[in-house]
Amino acid sequence: MVKDGLYQKTAPGHNGDIKVSVSLSSGKITDIEVIEHQETALLSDNALNLIPQKILENQSTEVDAVTGATFTSQGITSAVRKALIEAGAKSTEFANHEKIVQKDHQIATDVIVFGTGLAGLDAAITAKENGADVVLIEKTGRLGGNSVVSGGFMYATGSKFNKDQDNDPENLIHFYEDFAKKDGGKVNHDLIKVIAKNSGAAVDYYADKYGVKFTAMPLGISKKPRTHINFELGPVAIMGPVIKRVKELNIPVLYEQTHEEIKTSGNAVTGVTTKGKYDNYDIKCKAVVIAVGGFDGARKVRDEYAPSAKGTRSLSTPYNNADYIGLTKNLHAATEFKDGVMGIMTANYLSVGGGANSLIILGKALAVNNLGRRFTKEGQHYSLMYNDALKSKGNKFFWIFDKNNPSFEAASQVVEAKKCVSLAEVAEVIGCDYQTLLKTAERYNSFVGKEDVEFGRDDIVAVAKDGPYYVVEGYPTTVAGFGGLKINTNAQVLNTMNHEIPGIYAAGESATGQIFVHTYPSTGTMLTTCTVFGRIAGKNAADFAAN
Repeated sequence: MVKDGLYQKTAPGHNGDIKVSVSLSSGKITDIEVIEHQETALLSDNALNLIPQKILENQSTEVDAVTGATFTSQGITSAVRKALIEAGAKSTEFANHEKIVQKDHQIATDVIVFGTGLAGLDAAITAKENGADVVLIEKTGRLGGNSVVSGGFMYATGSKFNKDQDNDPENLIHFYEDFAKKDGGKVNHDLIKVIAKNSGAAVDYYADKYGVKFTAMPLGISKKPRTHINFELGPVAIMGPVIKRVKELNIPVLYEQTHEEIKTSGNAVTGVTTKGKYDNYDIKCKAVVIAVGGFDGARKVRDEYAPSAKGTRSLSTPYNNADYIGLTKNLHAATEFKDGVMGIMTANYLSVGGGANSLIILGKALAVNNLGRRFTKEGQHYSLMYNDALKSKGNKFFWIFDKNNPSFEAASQVVEAKKCVSLAEVAEVIGCDYQTLLKTAERYNSFVGKEDVEFGRDDIVAVAKDGPYYVVEGYPTTVAGFGGLKINTNAQVLNTMNHEIPGIYAAGESATGQIFVHTYPSTGTMLTTCTVFGRIAGKNAADFAAN
């Protein structure tokens, strides 16, 4: 028999401990409150709200996790279970699996938007604000897609934040096209032109509509101050207000839905069908926007469309699996893939821009492979470091921080860093020959104040001769896959005959095959692409549905 009362317990979540308060009365759970947590804003919100509700409704901790927030869900259920045990519950109590009853629904709307990353949410908001009824379809149990775990950067020229320093869309077009040529391919001039000419307005849209304050700076390959970021909030600065706007507009979101079919009659879209854990939907509609993300979260799919990435990690949700190909198969939709990914080097899975990941992306410490040899220009754009890692003869990659390096103190604070008292011990951690590593360090030091004839760095700081040293291992990792549905400048999906498919639009990562080649050209281009074509798709879908 459990004792009535208020109990507080903690359990590990995704980013740290989750603390819950559990109230018991007359042998039943009467209230659950998450009172402390360190989970990622927006990413875990649904789990923090839904899991306590599900436990209460089922009077059981054996409830299914919210898709896309598994660790947060498990942390809450584990903490509640600990509280129940403290109250005297036996292992068999509060342990019946939740009752899942599937329900079939038939509804009607004007526009269906598949996907709730930035492209999908902006498409839904724009369609709604242009008079259309809209329903959002989401594969996971949360909003935000990959956008909510991105760095939160936007790349633009001519915004109110950089127009006095850089206001030249034509130069931006040339930048993208010249980069693509060096990358061994070609991009669609018309789509690139739309992105470049609307990039500044895209940044201003968030500033004017939502009050987002950006700082524009040079970052990465180009020296132009085109990279826009809100340093305080990162991706939350953009995604928080956008998600709030979706709720203000009362746009329905159908969660945990597998995309089944886009139904047509003649040349007209008539509806879509989806299947979920709890609910199945047959929805009448007039237009569809596909913004479901990329393909690099599913390893087999990524190996097919980007074989060069085989064997690397992925930070994308496993639901980024190119299911838009099956969804549009009966429409004979055209696709384009060029073996392209957004590749970075990461030390962990917690966030792209934090902690040890920032150290190896921005720290500019001596970087070597498992052979003890340099393999990249440290501190250059992360996409180029990723490419260098794949081309390296070594198969592991390490950043070495010492007391001369400005990032030494930061390196000492990260759990992934291994402390070494000597360079010989560093060699042991790396698994390389000490003499090889010593020669590498000596040659690296010889470039201080001189030309780095190996990799072209002009800001080398000498590696200290004595310890301590901190060693952080970095892993080639993908965070997006370039490819997907072919579109025109109106975001209309094209068929294999290069004709528009009436009523079908696409935006975001699932329509980037014509925009990128192999390598990501600049930090922030993806989010800019998402909002530019997301809003175009939403406006045109609403107009199409109205006619």
